[in-house]
Amino acid sequence: MKTPVHILEIIATLPFSPGVYCMKNKEWTIIYVGKSVNLHSRVSSYWSDEKRLNFAKQSLIKQVLDIEIIETRNDLEALVLETNLIKEKQPKYNILMKDGKNLAYIHITSGMVPEVIKTRNKKDSWIYFGPYTAGANVTEILKILRRTFGIRSCHVEFMERDGKIYIGNKAGKSIPCLDYSIGLCPAPCLLEEEKIKIYGDNIASLKQFLSGKSIAVIEELRKKMQEKAKKLEFEEAQKLKLQIEQIEKLGTKQIARDSIPGDYDAIVSVEKYGKNFLGFTEIRSWHIVGVSQMEVENNLEETPEEVLRVFLAKRYLTEDIPVSVKILLKKELEDIVLFQALMEKKREIECPKIGPKIDILRFTEYNLLSFAEREKMHSLAIKTPTRMTQVHILERLGYGAKKKWEMVFECYDISHTHGQFTVASRSVIVNGKSETSRYRKYKIKTLQPGMIDDFASIREVLYRRILEGIEQNNFPDMIIIDGGKGQLSSALEAMYWACEWKNPVVLPYLCSIAKREEEIFVPFQKDPILFEKGSMELMLLQKIRDESHRFAIGFNRSARSKAMKKNILEELPGFGPVARKNILKLAGSIDNLQNIPREDIEKVLTKRQMETLKEHGLV
Repeated sequence: MKTPVHILEIIATLPFSPGVYCMKNKEWTIIYVGKSVNLHSRVSSYWSDEKRLNFAKQSLIKQVLDIEIIETRNDLEALVLETNLIKEKQPKYNILMKDGKNLAYIHITSGMVPEVIKTRNKKDSWIYFGPYTAGANVTEILKILRRTFGIRSCHVEFMERDGKIYIGNKAGKSIPCLDYSIGLCPAPCLLEEEKIKIYGDNIASLKQFLSGKSIAVIEELRKKMQEKAKKLEFEEAQKLKLQIEQIEKLGTKQIARDSIPGDYDAIVSVEKYGKNFLGFTEIRSWHIVGVSQMEVENNLEETPEEVLRVFLAKRYLTEDIPVSVKILLKKELEDIVLFQALMEKKREIECPKIGPKIDILRFTEYNLLSFAEREKMHSLAIKTPTRMTQVHILERLGYGAKKKWEMVFECYDISHTHGQFTVASRSVIVNGKSETSRYRKYKIKTLQPGMIDDFASIREVLYRRILEGIEQNNFPDMIIIDGGKGQLSSALEAMYWACEWKNPVVLPYLCSIAKREEEIFVPFQKDPILFEKGSMELMLLQKIRDESHRFAIGFNRSARSKAMKKNILEELPGFGPVARKNILKLAGSIDNLQNIPREDIEKVLTKRQMETLKEHGLV
């Protein structure tokens, strides 16, 4: 089935970040809620290979008219937010998650070497955390928690007799297993007193974390890390340091889970791209149950403050919103009349400066700015820049434009992760339209690992590009650099190096675009050139810049992911080069294995290899 045009337009604006997506039908009712670590890839997959979908999902995608997204800062937050929204909205196609029987708990078993498992049967004498809706979510959360806290994933049976611990049933496991070798478990199965104690400490930390006491867990681990360092046990101190960093990431950023008590509406208004946008997050009984954004239409050039004032007056003075719902704002209302009217309605307004409430406001603003960005990209797609748009840009920058043939602009951007996996990207626009077949990815080869130098990276990429142009005679009309004057100078320097100042080469025009004020810089000119906000020319420059930025980030993530997956595959026992090649050829990545039918995987692997994947939670 050919993907509908309106779906293609939505997918084109989706970010490559974690979050939740809500599919709506023609009545604008949410019929499905899902989550992903990569919203763009996950949503587009529904239409890229319809034959792989089951009957229910094939029926689902035929009804989708709109897709709303909520971006989160990590995958666990997306998991929890998805659960909240399914429970609140009860979407038609989330049947498995709607059933009350699907409530699941995290259960810590008894004994000196307890397991941490998922269960749906709660007994009073056991230790539980939850309940959670959607058992699949609990499975994924458990994977993260086991890695973070060093909890065993095996089902080895430990028995106690006369105050000593023995191993009963090994459940077919080698002792110790691979998890110990790669640092995921302290191996209490070796029955060494120190290792059992470490495991017990890990379980205690996990209990504190699940009870909402992540700060106490971090303080205790930091104390142990300092003690190890004093004893010159630096390897152990480093392991504790990494564990602290993981727990900080896991425990302090879960806005969707560790929300605020009571009922609140967090409201934010911003001006972006010459337009006003308003967003709000609904919190009911600790849980985020709705995240909404809107573009505010007006012809009076209203400020964000005025837009906020009109929204507050309409929602809380005329609509039937329970008085228990408090209002969260970034700053106090300046409109005394509106403030008094809200007070008469017994509306409580809070303007937090620190703590979880300000985190909710930041979450709201982050998603609002993301929405504004998507709306801008959508408007670009509708207005459709043309070749003449590119001609106008060249003229505005003081460059000449050829009267015939295709008009080609290229844009380059750099992406890295703390100096690792530094890459570059090239996006291309031809006669006003993106030409994805000409997009390119570059691995930066001249930087040492850990070195951060955007200027050097730009020089390398532009040097390679000009050499390509000389050899293949395929120069664009203009090259655009994502950055300011420094990046522009580096690019110009590389272009002259590549042609060695003497080759009879007509180099492309060159400019750079700085994000903050969308300033355009050209060589040998001190002051930037500013295009009118909302103009077709500026939107085209923003489009090619944003495309390059998104492409670079995606390539960087892919490089990181491949490196991690390669290491994981090489660590698995019984997986030689052939098995690793078969896995990657079938699934593309380790993460995607869980989306491949089990019978297809069994065709390329042995029974023992399948068991190994299952033991490590990969299938």
